[in-house]
Amino acid sequence: MYNENVCIRLKLFGEDVRNLLKANNWKESNFEDSDYILINSCSFIKSKEKEFLNKIKEIENLKKGNQKIFVFGCLPSTSFNEIKMADLKVELLHRDINEFIERFNLKDKAIPIAHITQRKLTTSGKFVFFINKFINNPSIHYRLNKDKVFHLKICEGCLGKCSYCSERFTTSLKSRKIKEVIYEFETGLKQGYKIFSLNGDDTSCFGIDNKENISDLLSKILSHKEEFFITITEFNPKGLNKKMLSLLSSKKVVFITIPVQSGSQRILETMKRPYKLSKVIKNIEKIKVLNSKIKINTHLIVGFPGETKKDFNKTLKIVKLGLFDRVKVFEYNDRVNTEASLMKNKVSEKEKKSRSQIIKKELFLKNIKTFSLSNLLMNLTEIK
Repeated sequence: MYNENVCIRLKLFGEDVRNLLKANNWKESNFEDSDYILINSCSFIKSKEKEFLNKIKEIENLKKGNQKIFVFGCLPSTSFNEIKMADLKVELLHRDINEFIERFNLKDKAIPIAHITQRKLTTSGKFVFFINKFINNPSIHYRLNKDKVFHLKICEGCLGKCSYCSERFTTSLKSRKIKEVIYEFETGLKQGYKIFSLNGDDTSCFGIDNKENISDLLSKILSHKEEFFITITEFNPKGLNKKMLSLLSSKKVVFITIPVQSGSQRILETMKRPYKLSKVIKNIEKIKVLNSKIKINTHLIVGFPGETKKDFNKTLKIVKLGLFDRVKVFEYNDRVNTEASLMKNKVSEKEKKSRSQIIKKELFLKNIKTFSLSNLLMNLTEIK
């Protein structure tokens, strides 16, 4: 199975597939001896889509005899036409474990707990990892030392209607039960893990489909007295209610990703992001006051259709506030079947790259001026 270069959420799904197949007595073999070649694919951004289309072509050229290629993950949903146009001889599956059960006539067995193994670090990653031996920042451990992290997949899919996102077409919201997540969490504690990551496409909407919620889950986790740290991925700003703010005040919560996406309320409304930015900023300020240990990561999209220099300057302004310890900048790209792809007033590629570089430079200078070594280290690497 090719399960590399995908986001944490898809990597966890790939591990679910691997464990399901092993539970049904399938054996993993090398490329030459395998009957089936499974490719876990990501299409979060345009460059990833191209990367995986090229990887599929490469593998198709290498396959021998009666070997069959199966592509699963996000690409079959977001890039179906591109796969067909490339005349790739592959079978498509999606982000649904039941598809594998039906396609391969498997028994619906319980899936063992999935872990993510360390992937090879980049040069900058190795440097950051070395320096962190001296400052021992758990947030950096979380980002760079995956073997030390116990990843809890709490849900997949979301309830959002973002106008730029094709990933939301890949799966609907499916949350696990709180009792299941707590069982896995306690298993991790017994195994000696100290860092736990709550993973989902949008962790803020966890449990809504089960009449449960993320606050109750986090509350139950934090009630444990053992020494451990919690990180939270992809938490939509709309979920920052009073109870979550109180829970995030715990010094056990050391890292959270809150994707703001833009500093312009006008652009956020065009993006169909359902929150008031001014309220979100106030909530983040409160989190910082309540929990001095927490590191807050955000995502920003520059060059969204219709984004003027005035809109961009508003995004730059929130970076200058210094509330975000890490900022991941994405240059907008059209994605198939999204509302944004049909919008007018597109920003040029040159201007998008310029705006991206301005934000990165500002972030670097901000961390230098504030002598924030840990923040500087977190922003030196693009490791996901």
